[in-house]
Amino acid sequence: MIIDDIRSNTLLLEKLFRMEGHEHISVIHDSTKALEAIEKEDPDVLLLDLSMPIVSGFDIMLALKARNHPLLHSILVITAYHDTEHRHRALQLGASDFLTKPFDPREVALKVRHLLETVRQRKLHEKQNLRLEVMLMEHTLQISELQEEYVLRLIQTMKHRDNETGRHLMRMSHYVYEVAKQLGLEEGFCNKLKHASSMHDIGKVAIPDEILLKKGRLTPEEFDIMKQHTIIGAELLSKSKHEVLILGEQIALSHHEKWDGSGYPNHLKGEEIPLEARIVAVCDVFDALTSVRPYKPAWPVDKALEEILQQSGVHFDPTIVEAFCEVSTEIVKIRNMWLE
Repeated sequence: MIIDDIRSNTLLLEKLFRMEGHEHISVIHDSTKALEAIEKEDPDVLLLDLSMPIVSGFDIMLALKARNHPLLHSILVITAYHDTEHRHRALQLGASDFLTKPFDPREVALKVRHLLETVRQRKLHEKQNLRLEVMLMEHTLQISELQEEYVLRLIQTMKHRDNETGRHLMRMSHYVYEVAKQLGLEEGFCNKLKHASSMHDIGKVAIPDEILLKKGRLTPEEFDIMKQHTIIGAELLSKSKHEVLILGEQIALSHHEKWDGSGYPNHLKGEEIPLEARIVAVCDVFDALTSVRPYKPAWPVDKALEEILQQSGVHFDPTIVEAFCEVSTEIVKIRNMWLE
Protein backbone atom coordinates (compact mmCIF):
# COMPACT_ATOMS: atom_id res chain seq x y z
CA MET A 1 0.00 0.00 0.00
CA ILE A 2 1.21 3.50 -0.94
CA ILE A 3 -0.14 6.47 1.04
CA ASP A 4 0.94 9.76 -0.50
CA ASP A 5 -1.12 12.83 -1.47
CA ILE A 6 1.16 13.62 -4.45
CA ARG A 7 -0.12 11.68 -7.47
CA SER A 8 3.13 11.93 -9.44
CA ASN A 9 4.88 10.03 -6.64
CA THR A 10 2.28 7.27 -6.48
CA LEU A 11 2.17 6.88 -10.29
CA LEU A 12 5.94 6.48 -10.40
CA LEU A 13 6.01 3.97 -7.55
CA GLU A 14 3.04 1.99 -8.88
CA LYS A 15 4.65 1.71 -12.33
CA LEU A 16 7.94 0.61 -10.74
CA PHE A 17 6.25 -2.11 -8.66
CA ARG A 18 4.30 -3.46 -11.63
CA MET A 19 7.55 -3.70 -13.58
CA GLU A 20 8.96 -5.68 -10.63
CA GLY A 21 6.05 -8.13 -10.91
CA HIS A 22 3.95 -6.97 -7.95
CA GLU A 23 0.22 -7.25 -8.68
CA HIS A 24 -1.51 -6.33 -5.43
CA ILE A 25 -0.88 -2.62 -5.12
CA SER A 26 -3.18 -0.21 -3.31
CA VAL A 27 -2.84 3.58 -3.60
CA ILE A 28 -4.34 6.06 -1.11
CA HIS A 29 -4.20 9.81 -1.84
CA ASP A 30 -6.57 10.96 0.91
CA SER A 31 -4.73 10.36 4.20
CA THR A 32 -7.97 10.76 6.20
CA LYS A 33 -9.06 7.41 4.77
CA ALA A 34 -5.72 5.69 5.35
CA LEU A 35 -6.51 3.83 8.58
CA GLU A 36 -9.80 2.56 7.22
CA ALA A 37 -8.03 1.29 4.10
CA ILE A 38 -5.30 -0.39 6.15
CA GLU A 39 -7.85 -2.26 8.27
CA LYS A 40 -9.83 -3.30 5.20
CA GLU A 41 -6.97 -4.37 2.92
CA ASP A 42 -4.37 -5.54 5.48
CA PRO A 43 -1.23 -4.83 3.38
CA ASP A 44 2.10 -6.54 4.00
CA VAL A 45 4.21 -3.43 3.36
CA LEU A 46 3.29 0.23 3.68
CA LEU A 47 5.02 3.10 1.84
CA LEU A 48 4.03 6.17 3.83
CA ASP A 49 4.59 9.85 3.11
CA LEU A 50 5.22 11.94 6.22
CA SER A 51 4.18 15.36 4.91
CA MET A 52 0.44 15.27 4.14
CA PRO A 53 -2.35 17.74 5.03
CA ILE A 54 -4.93 17.05 7.79
CA VAL A 55 -3.54 13.60 8.69
CA SER A 56 0.25 13.32 8.43
CA GLY A 57 2.34 10.18 8.16
CA PHE A 58 3.30 10.64 11.79
CA ASP A 59 -0.39 10.71 12.76
CA ILE A 60 -0.96 7.41 10.95
CA MET A 61 2.06 5.81 12.61
CA LEU A 62 0.90 7.01 16.04
CA ALA A 63 -2.54 5.47 15.43
CA LEU A 64 -0.97 2.16 14.37
CA LYS A 65 1.27 2.24 17.43
CA ALA A 66 -1.73 2.82 19.72
CA ARG A 67 -3.40 -0.27 18.22
CA ASN A 68 -0.16 -2.29 18.38
CA HIS A 69 -0.74 -3.01 14.69
CA PRO A 70 1.69 -5.54 13.11
CA LEU A 71 2.04 -3.33 10.02
CA LEU A 72 3.90 -0.79 12.16
CA HIS A 73 7.15 -2.74 11.63
CA SER A 74 6.69 -3.01 7.84
CA ILE A 75 6.74 0.69 6.97
CA LEU A 76 8.99 2.44 4.44
CA VAL A 77 8.78 6.17 5.06
CA ILE A 78 8.63 8.42 1.99
CA THR A 79 10.30 11.70 2.86
CA ALA A 80 12.08 14.70 1.46
CA TYR A 81 13.38 15.47 4.95
CA HIS A 82 17.08 15.00 5.49
CA ASP A 83 17.22 16.26 9.06
CA THR A 84 17.86 13.69 11.75
CA GLU A 85 14.99 14.86 13.98
CA HIS A 86 12.28 13.66 11.57
CA ARG A 87 14.14 10.43 10.83
CA HIS A 88 14.66 9.67 14.51
CA ARG A 89 10.99 10.29 15.26
CA ALA A 90 9.93 7.96 12.44
CA LEU A 91 12.29 5.24 13.68
CA GLN A 92 11.01 5.64 17.24
CA LEU A 93 7.47 5.07 15.98
CA GLY A 94 8.53 1.84 14.25
CA ALA A 95 9.58 2.71 10.69
CA SER A 96 11.80 0.10 9.07
CA ASP A 97 13.59 2.32 6.55
CA PHE A 98 13.36 5.45 4.38
CA LEU A 99 12.74 6.22 0.72
CA THR A 100 14.13 9.66 0.01
CA LYS A 101 12.78 11.87 -2.78
CA PRO A 102 13.72 11.88 -5.58
CA PHE A 103 13.45 8.08 -5.72
CA ASP A 104 16.22 5.74 -6.78
CA PRO A 105 14.15 2.99 -8.52
CA ARG A 106 16.68 0.26 -7.79
CA GLU A 107 16.89 1.23 -4.12
CA VAL A 108 13.09 1.27 -3.81
CA ALA A 109 12.75 -2.18 -5.44
CA LEU A 110 15.41 -3.74 -3.23
CA LYS A 111 14.07 -2.27 0.02
CA VAL A 112 10.51 -3.38 -0.74
CA ARG A 113 11.69 -6.85 -1.76
CA HIS A 114 13.72 -7.18 1.44
CA LEU A 115 10.82 -6.02 3.61
CA LEU A 116 8.35 -8.38 1.90
CA GLU A 117 10.71 -11.28 2.57
CA THR A 118 10.98 -10.25 6.23
CA VAL A 119 7.18 -10.17 6.49
CA ARG A 120 6.91 -13.55 4.76
CA GLN A 121 9.38 -15.10 7.21
CA ARG A 122 7.56 -13.57 10.19
CA LYS A 123 4.20 -14.95 9.02
CA LEU A 124 5.76 -18.35 8.43
CA HIS A 125 7.23 -18.28 11.94
CA GLU A 126 3.86 -17.28 13.42
CA LYS A 127 2.17 -20.11 11.52
CA GLN A 128 4.73 -22.61 12.82
CA ASN A 129 4.27 -21.33 16.37
CA LEU A 130 0.50 -21.67 16.04
CA ARG A 131 0.93 -25.24 14.80
CA LEU A 132 3.18 -26.01 17.77
CA GLU A 133 0.65 -24.47 20.17
CA VAL A 134 -2.11 -26.64 18.71
CA MET A 135 0.08 -29.74 19.01
CA LEU A 136 0.92 -28.83 22.62
CA MET A 137 -2.77 -28.32 23.46
CA GLU A 138 -3.62 -31.70 21.92
CA HIS A 139 -0.81 -33.36 23.87
CA THR A 140 -1.91 -31.67 27.11
CA LEU A 141 -5.49 -32.83 26.49
CA GLN A 142 -4.30 -36.40 25.97
CA ILE A 143 -2.37 -36.29 29.26
CA SER A 144 -5.41 -34.82 31.02
CA GLU A 145 -7.64 -37.58 29.65
CA LEU A 146 -5.09 -40.20 30.70
CA GLN A 147 -4.94 -38.76 34.23
CA GLU A 148 -8.73 -38.73 34.49
CA GLU A 149 -8.99 -42.33 33.30
CA TYR A 150 -6.32 -43.38 35.80
CA VAL A 151 -8.19 -41.68 38.64
CA LEU A 152 -11.50 -43.27 37.60
CA ARG A 153 -9.87 -46.68 37.53
CA LEU A 154 -8.51 -46.12 41.05
CA ILE A 155 -12.03 -45.20 42.16
CA GLN A 156 -13.31 -48.41 40.58
CA THR A 157 -10.70 -50.31 42.61
CA MET A 158 -12.10 -48.77 45.80
CA LYS A 159 -15.67 -49.55 44.77
CA HIS A 160 -14.85 -53.24 44.50
CA ARG A 161 -13.90 -53.20 48.17
CA ASP A 162 -16.83 -51.18 49.45
CA ASN A 163 -19.58 -49.57 47.38
CA GLU A 164 -20.22 -46.93 50.06
CA THR A 165 -16.58 -45.92 49.70
CA GLY A 166 -17.21 -45.49 45.96
CA ARG A 167 -20.18 -43.17 46.54
CA HIS A 168 -18.18 -41.36 49.24
CA LEU A 169 -15.43 -40.66 46.70
CA MET A 170 -17.86 -39.28 44.14
CA ARG A 171 -19.47 -36.98 46.71
CA MET A 172 -16.08 -35.91 48.03
CA SER A 173 -14.69 -34.93 44.64
CA HIS A 174 -17.71 -32.74 43.90
CA TYR A 175 -17.67 -31.14 47.36
CA VAL A 176 -14.01 -30.29 46.94
CA TYR A 177 -14.59 -28.73 43.51
CA GLU A 178 -17.33 -26.45 44.86
CA VAL A 179 -15.26 -25.31 47.85
CA ALA A 180 -12.18 -24.69 45.68
CA LYS A 181 -14.24 -22.53 43.32
CA GLN A 182 -15.65 -20.59 46.27
CA LEU A 183 -12.09 -19.93 47.43
CA GLY A 184 -11.42 -18.27 44.07
CA LEU A 185 -8.96 -20.87 42.82
CA GLU A 186 -8.33 -21.08 39.08
CA GLU A 187 -10.81 -23.29 37.18
CA GLY A 188 -8.15 -25.63 35.81
CA PHE A 189 -6.73 -26.19 39.28
CA CYS A 190 -10.24 -26.80 40.68
CA ASN A 191 -10.75 -29.58 38.13
CA LYS A 192 -7.39 -31.16 38.92
CA LEU A 193 -8.19 -30.98 42.61
CA LYS A 194 -11.55 -32.60 41.97
CA HIS A 195 -9.86 -35.63 40.41
CA ALA A 196 -6.99 -35.72 42.90
CA SER A 197 -9.31 -35.63 45.93
CA SER A 198 -10.93 -38.86 44.78
CA MET A 199 -7.69 -40.60 45.72
CA HIS A 200 -7.55 -39.35 49.32
CA ASP A 201 -8.31 -42.80 50.76
CA ILE A 202 -6.56 -44.91 48.12
CA GLY A 203 -4.23 -46.25 50.81
CA LYS A 204 -7.17 -48.18 52.28
CA VAL A 205 -6.67 -50.83 49.60
CA ALA A 206 -3.85 -52.12 51.83
CA ILE A 207 -5.89 -52.14 55.05
CA PRO A 208 -7.13 -55.64 56.06
CA ASP A 209 -10.85 -56.24 55.53
CA GLU A 210 -11.40 -57.16 59.16
CA ILE A 211 -10.37 -53.60 60.08
CA LEU A 212 -11.69 -51.67 57.09
CA LEU A 213 -15.12 -53.34 57.18
CA LYS A 214 -15.38 -53.87 60.92
CA LYS A 215 -18.93 -53.50 62.31
CA GLY A 216 -18.10 -51.30 65.26
CA ARG A 217 -15.46 -48.98 66.64
CA LEU A 218 -11.81 -49.84 66.13
CA THR A 219 -9.54 -50.71 69.01
CA PRO A 220 -6.52 -48.39 69.54
CA GLU A 221 -4.30 -51.01 67.88
CA GLU A 222 -6.66 -51.31 64.90
CA PHE A 223 -6.87 -47.55 64.61
CA ASP A 224 -3.07 -47.35 64.46
CA ILE A 225 -3.20 -49.72 61.50
CA MET A 226 -6.00 -47.73 59.87
CA LYS A 227 -3.95 -44.53 60.19
CA GLN A 228 -1.32 -46.11 57.96
CA HIS A 229 -3.62 -45.61 54.94
CA THR A 230 -2.36 -42.01 54.72
CA ILE A 231 1.27 -43.06 54.33
CA ILE A 232 0.43 -46.01 52.07
CA GLY A 233 -1.73 -43.82 49.83
CA ALA A 234 1.02 -41.23 49.46
CA GLU A 235 3.52 -43.96 48.59
CA LEU A 236 1.17 -45.38 45.94
CA LEU A 237 0.93 -41.95 44.27
CA SER A 238 4.53 -40.83 44.81
CA LYS A 239 7.18 -40.00 42.20
CA SER A 240 4.68 -38.91 39.56
CA LYS A 241 5.34 -35.94 37.26
CA HIS A 242 1.63 -35.30 36.64
CA GLU A 243 -0.02 -32.54 38.67
CA VAL A 244 -3.18 -34.52 39.46
CA LEU A 245 -1.19 -37.35 40.99
CA ILE A 246 1.17 -34.96 42.78
CA LEU A 247 -1.89 -33.29 44.34
CA GLY A 248 -3.29 -36.72 45.11
CA GLU A 249 -0.11 -37.67 46.97
CA GLN A 250 -0.28 -34.55 49.17
CA ILE A 251 -3.97 -35.10 49.88
CA ALA A 252 -3.59 -38.80 50.68
CA LEU A 253 -0.80 -38.04 53.15
CA SER A 254 -2.22 -34.97 54.89
CA HIS A 255 -6.05 -35.03 54.79
CA HIS A 256 -6.17 -36.23 58.44
CA GLU A 257 -3.90 -33.46 59.72
CA LYS A 258 -5.63 -30.91 61.95
CA TRP A 259 -5.36 -27.12 62.09
CA ASP A 260 -4.25 -27.26 65.76
CA GLY A 261 -1.53 -29.86 65.05
CA SER A 262 -3.25 -32.82 66.69
CA GLY A 263 -3.82 -34.78 63.48
CA TYR A 264 -1.80 -37.52 61.79
CA PRO A 265 0.55 -38.78 60.47
CA ASN A 266 2.97 -35.81 60.79
CA HIS A 267 1.18 -33.52 63.28
CA LEU A 268 1.30 -30.59 60.86
CA LYS A 269 -0.22 -27.35 62.11
CA GLY A 270 -2.04 -24.45 60.41
CA GLU A 271 -0.72 -23.53 56.98
CA GLU A 272 1.96 -26.22 57.24
CA ILE A 273 -0.86 -28.44 55.98
CA PRO A 274 -1.12 -28.22 52.16
CA LEU A 275 -4.13 -26.19 51.00
CA GLU A 276 -5.52 -29.10 49.01
CA ALA A 277 -5.45 -31.33 52.11
CA ARG A 278 -7.14 -28.64 54.22
CA ILE A 279 -10.00 -28.44 51.69
CA VAL A 280 -10.40 -32.22 51.59
CA ALA A 281 -10.34 -32.47 55.40
CA VAL A 282 -13.52 -30.42 55.79
CA CYS A 283 -15.32 -32.19 52.95
CA ASP A 284 -14.24 -35.63 54.20
CA VAL A 285 -15.49 -35.07 57.75
CA PHE A 286 -18.80 -33.60 56.59
CA ASP A 287 -19.43 -36.61 54.38
CA ALA A 288 -18.43 -39.03 57.15
CA LEU A 289 -20.78 -37.31 59.61
CA THR A 290 -23.75 -37.37 57.23
CA SER A 291 -23.20 -41.01 56.20
CA VAL A 292 -24.12 -44.24 57.95
CA ARG A 293 -21.13 -46.01 59.47
CA PRO A 294 -21.00 -49.42 61.22
CA TYR A 295 -20.49 -47.60 64.52
CA LYS A 296 -23.03 -44.73 64.04
CA PRO A 297 -26.12 -43.52 62.16
CA ALA A 298 -25.97 -40.63 59.68
CA TRP A 299 -26.12 -37.19 61.27
CA PRO A 300 -28.66 -34.63 60.03
CA VAL A 301 -27.10 -32.07 57.71
CA ASP A 302 -27.72 -29.13 60.05
CA LYS A 303 -26.04 -30.95 62.95
CA ALA A 304 -23.06 -31.83 60.75
CA LEU A 305 -22.70 -28.21 59.62
CA GLU A 306 -22.83 -27.11 63.24
CA GLU A 307 -20.01 -29.52 64.06
CA ILE A 308 -17.93 -28.22 61.15
CA LEU A 309 -18.36 -24.66 62.45
CA GLN A 310 -17.42 -25.68 66.01
CA GLN A 311 -14.22 -27.28 64.69
CA SER A 312 -13.18 -24.13 62.81
CA GLY A 313 -9.73 -23.17 64.07
CA VAL A 314 -9.35 -26.49 65.86
CA HIS A 315 -9.67 -29.29 63.33
CA PHE A 316 -10.19 -27.12 60.25
CA ASP A 317 -8.80 -24.03 58.55
CA PRO A 318 -11.33 -21.24 59.32
CA THR A 319 -11.11 -19.89 55.76
CA ILE A 320 -12.02 -23.31 54.33
CA VAL A 321 -14.90 -23.67 56.78
CA GLU A 322 -16.26 -20.28 55.73
CA ALA A 323 -16.08 -21.22 52.04
CA PHE A 324 -17.70 -24.61 52.75
CA CYS A 325 -20.62 -22.99 54.59
CA GLU A 326 -21.11 -20.47 51.77
CA VAL A 327 -21.66 -23.32 49.27
CA SER A 328 -23.48 -25.62 51.71
CA THR A 329 -26.69 -25.49 49.65
CA GLU A 330 -24.82 -26.88 46.65
CA ILE A 331 -23.04 -29.39 48.89
CA VAL A 332 -26.38 -30.76 50.12
CA LYS A 333 -27.63 -31.10 46.52
CA ILE A 334 -24.52 -33.12 45.65
CA ARG A 335 -24.95 -35.27 48.76
CA ASN A 336 -28.56 -36.09 47.84
CA MET A 337 -27.57 -36.86 44.25
CA TRP A 338 -24.95 -39.44 45.28
CA LEU A 339 -26.73 -40.78 48.35
CA GLU A 340 -28.30 -43.79 46.64
